[in-house]
Amino acid sequence: MKKPMEICVFLICLFLIAACASDNATVAVKQKARNAEDRALEAYHRGDMEGAIFLFEQALEQDQSVNNLPGIASDLHNLARCYVNLGHDDNARKVLNEALEINNTIEDKSGIADNYTLLATIHMHHSEYEEALALLDKSYSLYEEDKNRTGMATVLNNMGSIYLKQELYDQSFAAIDDAIGMHEKEKNHGGLAAAYNNMGYLYELTEKKDRALEYYMRALREDKYIENSLGISSDLHIIAEFYKNIGGFEEALFYYKRASEVNRRLNLTARLRDDLQNIIDILASMGREEERQLYMQALEELEQAL
Repeated sequence: MKKPMEICVFLICLFLIAACASDNATVAVKQKARNAEDRALEAYHRGDMEGAIFLFEQALEQDQSVNNLPGIASDLHNLARCYVNLGHDDNARKVLNEALEINNTIEDKSGIADNYTLLATIHMHHSEYEEALALLDKSYSLYEEDKNRTGMATVLNNMGSIYLKQELYDQSFAAIDDAIGMHEKEKNHGGLAAAYNNMGYLYELTEKKDRALEYYMRALREDKYIENSLGISSDLHIIAEFYKNIGGFEEALFYYKRASEVNRRLNLTARLRDDLQNIIDILASMGREEERQLYMQALEELEQAL
């Protein structure tokens, strides 16, 4: 018969084995969640928002099963990003508030700031600029406390966007220029692309066309460097619009066609429809009827498929 001490040691060993097995299972589940998140981010950068949502929801389910609060907050924030891109602002607000509650619980300053920044973007979409700026001020302070320079730069660039809409060009230039400097130091190529596009738009609005094109091209190079297909699609469209606005129709056609190829590959039908319509309009103005008919047919086929 075993002595009490032997029984005690035996039970402790069993407990430790069970605890170790539980920890291993939790680690495995968290890894599954991160794998799903990685695939979701790939889909997001391809512009496949529905596919990204499906995968982020898988990650969320895995994280919730082991009560991984940082993972849950991240998954909810990423879902909100998808909803914002799809124009589903009410859904985005809902999940952002859930994420904020968790971030506050775990005292994740950068996580709170990320959610404030995305909420500010929603306010910007609805021309609620003062509300957006108030949230961005909070975000900047939290990022600064957390020494998160990438976050600080993103906030400055978003502030620059608001000042652009308010025609406060000096304030806009200062904010965007600071954002570019920070992103360059952090080698944050995605952030640089966004800031370069903003600076290009500022130069375009202030009639400095050569500088505008220079920054639009810089944005395209940055997005190409990180293979951000969604960003490349936007960059090509912006450059095409720039050339169309200054009467450079051959150049505009070239970039609209490149944008349409990217958008067709990404299955971004709304963007593709817009590209095709612009190509058709430019070809009509140039009297290139035969080529125009080809793109008219492509647009009709797209509409029928929808």
